[in-house]
Amino acid sequence: MRTVVDVIADQAGGSGTLAMLAADGQVAISLPWSAVHERARRMASVLAEGGIGRGCRVGLLGDTSVDLVTALQAVWLRGAAVTVLPPPTRKADNLRAIAADADLDLVVASEVADGPPGTKVLALADLATAASVAPAAVPVRPDRSDLAVLQYTSGSTRDPRGVPVTHGHLAANIDAIKVATDHNALHPNSLFLSWLPLYHDMGLIGFLTLPMSCGCPLLLQSPSAFIRYPAGWLEAMSRYRATTSGAPNFAYTLMANLLAAGLAVDLRSVRFLLTGGEPIDATVMASFVAAAARCGLDPAAIVPAYGMAESTLAVSFSRWGDGLLVDRVAADALEVVGRAVPAGSGEPARDLVRLGRPVPGTSLRIVDQRTGKPISERQVGEIEIRGASVVGHYRGDVSPLAGSWFRTGDLGYLTDDGEVVVCGRAKEVLFAAGRNVFPQDVEAAAATVPGVRRSGVAAFGIPGDLGDRLVLAVEARVSQTTEIRRKVASVVVAEVGLAPSAVLVIPYGQLPKTSSGKLRRAETRRQYLLGQLGSPTPERSVR
Repeated sequence: MRTVVDVIADQAGGSGTLAMLAADGQVAISLPWSAVHERARRMASVLAEGGIGRGCRVGLLGDTSVDLVTALQAVWLRGAAVTVLPPPTRKADNLRAIAADADLDLVVASEVADGPPGTKVLALADLATAASVAPAAVPVRPDRSDLAVLQYTSGSTRDPRGVPVTHGHLAANIDAIKVATDHNALHPNSLFLSWLPLYHDMGLIGFLTLPMSCGCPLLLQSPSAFIRYPAGWLEAMSRYRATTSGAPNFAYTLMANLLAAGLAVDLRSVRFLLTGGEPIDATVMASFVAAAARCGLDPAAIVPAYGMAESTLAVSFSRWGDGLLVDRVAADALEVVGRAVPAGSGEPARDLVRLGRPVPGTSLRIVDQRTGKPISERQVGEIEIRGASVVGHYRGDVSPLAGSWFRTGDLGYLTDDGEVVVCGRAKEVLFAAGRNVFPQDVEAAAATVPGVRRSGVAAFGIPGDLGDRLVLAVEARVSQTTEIRRKVASVVVAEVGLAPSAVLVIPYGQLPKTSSGKLRRAETRRQYLLGQLGSPTPERSVR
């Protein structure tokens, strides 16, 4: 199996272009991939002079830029592994912990002052300047067992842990994505567009490494630019006629609101729009699809997917052309006996998004949480995976035996035709009144209350005498606390059938989230119990 480095080196980077958009949406710089590759070879010479080679680990720290992408390729051309670090402005302790755990030999940073203490730091500008007069290095061809990426997870229940992705894992997952998405037929004339952070696996692998390895045209936006002006994503799709893009669920929430408010864009060029990276809200995606269709988006372009860093990236993809498919199941059967039975007319139901079949080379099964034995279709259990791109362990752990199943910690089931549906995280499900209550259902109901931020709701459980007691933290206008608490409690009781023990109204932006925008429910719960999210007394009732 050829590695990403083999492909890039053999095609000298490819004929497509890499372009970076400025804050105003205009192209700031555009280079052919062949020129990026030539620059990367020169950067590799500078890295070699600094002792970087096979077996080394290099951290990259800075906002997305052509130079940062070039440095990433240069690290691989030296046979070294890369870790893209989150910006220190997000969580300084997190950055220091990752840098220490990764045992980095070098950090290439936009600003030397941003580098983690105790680590050798080289300014990206200095690397680029030195490379401009350096000779082009001969690429180091890695073995499949060589480390390519030490990818840190953005899990919601624990501190980040390093996933050691080898060149074999990386090549297998990219090849699988290409087959699963019919890449050769769908994307020959594609223009990829991405604002996703490169320190997250979807951004690094799905929307950088894949187009870089095949030489596809790629437009990059800064994640910070998206945060400041989210509409710029759809406006760039419209202006540059992008065909391929994607984002986590929270971004589609923002886009649905912007489109509903009258954002004028032309989305007729879009053929492939991925949604993944966090639980997919069927209602949110349906709202986005309806609003975007009025701007020319083909609903068949929507591709829901399931993935995780522990599987390099992709686990399953919906079939391109199917669009958003929802499995409507009976709520009582799902919550009481763990069966995903198709809902009958008029009975309480849950709409869950189908996430397609496993990508080629990856196997998936559902097992009983207690016994670990496989269970039948439409029975809810824990999702396990194995395959060529499944890493299945973390840095410092013993590598699993070949063919071992990896327990994802996600609950889900398989439909009758073999598609996977994810219900939630096993550790986050509440057990109350003889039912399993999934926090996503509670959050979706609470988010319908006017004034509550759609992506700003966290539901979690605390122990009670008769099972878990439900607590919600919602981001809203704190001046309307009493009314918001009352309305949230009312809608949750009506939609989910469980009365909250407490509803906390907190200012916008206060809920703990990961670098990719996922809610950190366990951290929210911890802060609540410590009194850092309002009153620490769980007995406060809203009924």
